[in-house]
Amino acid sequence: MTKVAIVTDSTAALSDDTVQKMANVFVVPIVVNMNGITYREGIDITNEQFYTALAKAKQLPTTAPPTPMEMLKVYDNLANQGYDDIISIHLTSGITGFVNNLTTVVRGYTNANVHVYDSHITIEPMGYLVKYASMLAHQGLEVTDIIDHLDRIRATMDEYFVVDDLKNLVTGGRLTNAAAFAGGLLRIKPILTLNEKYQIEAIGKIRTMKKALKHLEDEFNQQYQKLDYPIHVMLTGTNNLPAVNKWCADMKPKYPNASFQVGQIGPVVGTHLGSNAFVILWCKQVPEL
Repeated sequence: MTKVAIVTDSTAALSDDTVQKMANVFVVPIVVNMNGITYREGIDITNEQFYTALAKAKQLPTTAPPTPMEMLKVYDNLANQGYDDIISIHLTSGITGFVNNLTTVVRGYTNANVHVYDSHITIEPMGYLVKYASMLAHQGLEVTDIIDHLDRIRATMDEYFVVDDLKNLVTGGRLTNAAAFAGGLLRIKPILTLNEKYQIEAIGKIRTMKKALKHLEDEFNQQYQKLDYPIHVMLTGTNNLPAVNKWCADMKPKYPNASFQVGQIGPVVGTHLGSNAFVILWCKQVPEL
């Protein structure tokens, strides 16, 4: 039986305790450059420290994935630990070129078999895929079977989200149809999703956050009614945990067959969403998780 490691990046929103318990998962930090200082997400700066600094920052921070050399060093270390196969799960190629570049980099790598996997998403759903891959690897499944199982769950993922304003997304160049929405940056709460290319796309304008959250739930409910399997719902946001907890408390009783998870988004994705974003994401439930 081959020994399989799971590598992911820090946007997967996995706690240190969760990573340690899985034992076969290794997290590579993405960095945030803010006010002339480089911070490794999850290591050098807390979420609270980041959002406090973001509110005062004169310029939007920038983010940068690990370099190819850094990733190859991670893979080398795992190969030296006896791992034959490495499944490297990362944030969507619709947001960054990291996955595509990494796929090219590992083509000539021979110390272990590296399988670069585009999650088509990020944050909690990507973390869910990582936890699933970890579980399957512990169960002794071959890499091809693990990836097949990941594909099936990834195909069920969907999301809607709202940001307080579009400034960060537009400034950071992460909104595909920015021109259509930029005129009312300060007067709307934009409803967003990922399009068929897994890029961020604005699909609606709502005047208040209260109405926007109602709209998100209505959109989710429409999709929920079409599903014939139990789902796992992930509610998360930026710098607004009490509000997300309340949102979950309001929604959970309406969907007794769904499992729910609440979280908060770290500095890398938070750079582009800004404070007080609300996100609802879901996928087919893996009962063991």
